[in-house]
Amino acid sequence: MRLNGLSFWILISANLGSATTIGARRSCRCSPSESCWPSESEWDSLNRTTNGQVDTLKPVGEVCHGSIYNSRECHMVNQYSNSSIWRTDHPAALIYTNWEALPQRNESCFVGSKRSVPCGQGRVPLYTVEAKTPQDIQAGVNFARHYNLRLAIRNTGHSYQGRSTAPDSLQINTHAMKNKTLHKNFTPSGYNGTGKIEPFAVTLDAGVQLYDMYKFCSENSVMVVGGSSHGVGAAGGFIQGGGHSMFAGLLGMASDNALEFKVVVSDGRHVIANAYQNSDLFWALRGGGGGTFGVVTSVTVRAIPEPPIVSFKLVGEMALASDAYWNAVEHLNSFIPEYNEAGGTMYYYLNPNYPSDSGKRVSQMHIFGGFPNKTSRAEVRKFMKPFVDKLGHIAGKPLDFNVTYTPKAADLFTSEFGTSDLAGVHSILGSRLLTRDLLKSHDGPKRIANTLRSLKVIPGKYDTISGIVTVGPQVWANTDIDSALHPVWRETQLHLVIMRPWLDTTPFVAQEVMQKNLTYVEVPMLKKLDLVPKGGAYLNEADAYDPEFKETFWGPNYPRLYQIKQKWDPEGLFIVRTGVGSEDWDDEGLCPK
Repeated sequence: MRLNGLSFWILISANLGSATTIGARRSCRCSPSESCWPSESEWDSLNRTTNGQVDTLKPVGEVCHGSIYNSRECHMVNQYSNSSIWRTDHPAALIYTNWEALPQRNESCFVGSKRSVPCGQGRVPLYTVEAKTPQDIQAGVNFARHYNLRLAIRNTGHSYQGRSTAPDSLQINTHAMKNKTLHKNFTPSGYNGTGKIEPFAVTLDAGVQLYDMYKFCSENSVMVVGGSSHGVGAAGGFIQGGGHSMFAGLLGMASDNALEFKVVVSDGRHVIANAYQNSDLFWALRGGGGGTFGVVTSVTVRAIPEPPIVSFKLVGEMALASDAYWNAVEHLNSFIPEYNEAGGTMYYYLNPNYPSDSGKRVSQMHIFGGFPNKTSRAEVRKFMKPFVDKLGHIAGKPLDFNVTYTPKAADLFTSEFGTSDLAGVHSILGSRLLTRDLLKSHDGPKRIANTLRSLKVIPGKYDTISGIVTVGPQVWANTDIDSALHPVWRETQLHLVIMRPWLDTTPFVAQEVMQKNLTYVEVPMLKKLDLVPKGGAYLNEADAYDPEFKETFWGPNYPRLYQIKQKWDPEGLFIVRTGVGSEDWDDEGLCPK
């Protein structure tokens, strides 16, 4: 078929850069009601240019509402709505469904709300480019720039802050880009003879998820730094936001291990960023946040021969809101410095008001931890025994404590964490990075326990407090790595997270009350725990409405990040909630301030 003028423009623009744009200065993004919105024939042209990868999007709950209600399809959507596999595969779905709604317009389309509730588009993009190649991404970026469209970059839809979606937008969905490559003696592009040649490295395309990454690594007897949520994309916001991991204490943060990115930038070029070329962009992509500086098409990361790991589980239940429970929490936090400095890594989950199997409400503590590169279960049991015994004494009964040896560490992730993550829920987070000095101080663990005890907890399975100890010796030692990662990570020992969920039927007004309480009451309580002059939070797992987000997520690195943002994206094509440069736009990234 003969290309029309627009298709021809999209193709040459990818090579020549942004020679043609609508308007030299920033203006509100074009909306569907305006004459600037692309016509149907222009969307068809983009579809032909991308070999049929353009589609319209409707909320996944649409079949459960109004005149198009379909009993069979609604039943299927209900059946799969809580599957992260199903949600990551569907471009209109997000893991945290509150970001599919748009309260400002009173629009939602939740699977579990009443059939009579009108289905609104909300923040679900209107169109998607389901990219299979970097050229598809280039076409989408050039189209969005030419028509001044709001652009949303989606890998898996896992963002707690709603960064992978936007109202009235064109989505670029990288989920189908799944190639993985093992390298021996990896040489970065442009290598000039200085710097280390890595014996092993792995290149991951934009859509590779952690479960597939670990499976690939295990098949090749190597290991890379990754998280514990299988549905997360390895090359997306995870590594671009820093990326904590059970293996960070051994290898450093995920971003510390990035060797090279390939990325489509705002003028449509597909560029390489590493230590030898476009080094400023490389600096920003390691901790500056996803969806902000361009669309990453692949990342190459350092790998090591796959180590073993000794892991454990510890579970305890105590009387509801008892002194013993909070004494146990204090004891747990006081143990973290010794544990972490010995190479241990840990996730702990506290549910102070948990509905137990017996029907009684209890206070529950669940700990999953491990020692990477250890082989002896007996050694781990011996090290843990004083802590476990005292915890049992505080609880008034022995606790379930099981230790496991796994010869190939990646197998632990594919077996222990299953194939699906928590999904299809409404949730917002608040968090803080707590330092070693705080946890080692004489009253630090008690202050943490008292602060957590003072939080209002709604009865339920998802109103939880998480303590994430996924840093350690190598993270602290990597002070020589110059990247956008907040410097407070080099002092951090505990990433403390509070989760606030609600139901499909919770009114927008009640949701706003919960959000404001989190932002202006609960998160400030966590900030008061800081011993360092200016602490911070992990930008991927934090309050999406933090008014101090620049300081909270990047600290002293923000001015340089903003400068790099202006160089690589002067028109603000890549804007995400509480991302670099987002302060210049309204909350939805639709109009400049």
